[in-house]
Amino acid sequence: MNATDYDKLLEDVEQELLGGARSVGIIGLTRTTARLIKSLTPSGLIAAVEAIYTPEPCHLPVTVPVRTVDALASAHHDVLVVAADEEKEDLLLGALPFVTNVPKVIIAGYGHLAFRDLVFREELMQVLPPSLANGYPNSLIHLYQCLLNAHRLGLDGVVAEFGMFKGGTTMFLSRVIERLGRPWPVIGFDTFGGFPPRRSALDMYDHPDCVFTDLRGVERYLAGRNIRIVPGDIVETAPRLLTHDVILSFIDTDNYSSAKAALAVLQDRTVVGGAIVFDHFTGVDRFRYTLGERIAGRALLDDPRYFHLHGTGVFYRQR
Repeated sequence: MNATDYDKLLEDVEQELLGGARSVGIIGLTRTTARLIKSLTPSGLIAAVEAIYTPEPCHLPVTVPVRTVDALASAHHDVLVVAADEEKEDLLLGALPFVTNVPKVIIAGYGHLAFRDLVFREELMQVLPPSLANGYPNSLIHLYQCLLNAHRLGLDGVVAEFGMFKGGTTMFLSRVIERLGRPWPVIGFDTFGGFPPRRSALDMYDHPDCVFTDLRGVERYLAGRNIRIVPGDIVETAPRLLTHDVILSFIDTDNYSSAKAALAVLQDRTVVGGAIVFDHFTGVDRFRYTLGERIAGRALLDDPRYFHLHGTGVFYRQR
């Protein structure tokens, strides 16, 4: 738990104790628990903390008795403090069956809202160079969830990426597919020659940091995997997907013309249950000049075959 959230937790605990609460139970034996004990001891407020409750028996030397959560059945605390951030939901759900009264529950932090998936974390850690699918904060998470959903639905086809850069996202997609045990190839498109000449006033993005021309280096990095690289101008190469069923596509072209060309193929070739994901359909700050990619994607908003959840770049093919 970070310092700001801890301060809020402690403030709320002290407010309840100074307001007359006589019995406090702490759920979870964590570093936050140790901090609470240390913070409450000098003032004497620690006397109201009767027990710490843990899912499993624990015999660590602490100044407050440690009991398993089933002991809550015979306790009737005025206040229960959840001494964790990310784990707060699991701790509460584990304790709830044994809480026989209606105590005041004190929590802090928003770490429980973070995406937590072991496979996602493990595969992401294996990707070097890192994926730069960061047009909006959850791009990579949504790509992973789309692959997982396609796996659950038993879909067949290919996965396409438009705008490979150094191949970090390509590798991530391929590793997740392999982890899921699916045969889907990843087909990656990129010029490997920098941004192509502008075809439209909406081709506004040309930041030099987003240019990578070492095709041979990317081929070496991705060698041995079920990946096909299609170098060249996406406006000219995108039609190669016209004979494929597409499960998932990731459009990260930054500009209008290439995104529009990719979408001209994907709009009909994406299978029901699949998805088209834009890296820059939403996003702020340094991505303001990727507006052209978003404008190209707006064609899907009027297509009843696709559902878009506002604030994401995900268009789900629903029929």
